[in-house]
Amino acid sequence: MVQLFGTGGGLLSPDPPSGSAATGAARTLAEPTAQIGGLPATVLYSGASPGLVGVWQVNVRIPANVRPGAAVPVILTLGGQVSNSVTIAVQ
Repeated sequence: MVQLFGTGGGLLSPDPPSGSAATGAARTLAEPTAQIGGLPATVLYSGASPGLVGVWQVNVRIPANVRPGAAVPVILTLGGQVSNSVTIAVQ
């Protein structure tokens, strides 16, 4: 599993008060999809990062058959919007 952090995850439920850290699992209303190494990856959680203000956390299971490498591309799609591509190392 890999944890990705960013901003712009959209509306949450329950929605923490503006400027306040999430105290528990506040999931995004829309569920993102993920690709790792060009393969579909299972999103385990998408929502506020507990204890942080305005941070979107996405927990993704790395596909078992992904090709290992030092710069494996990761892409998220949420609400029709595609993220910038980032890379992770996979052994």
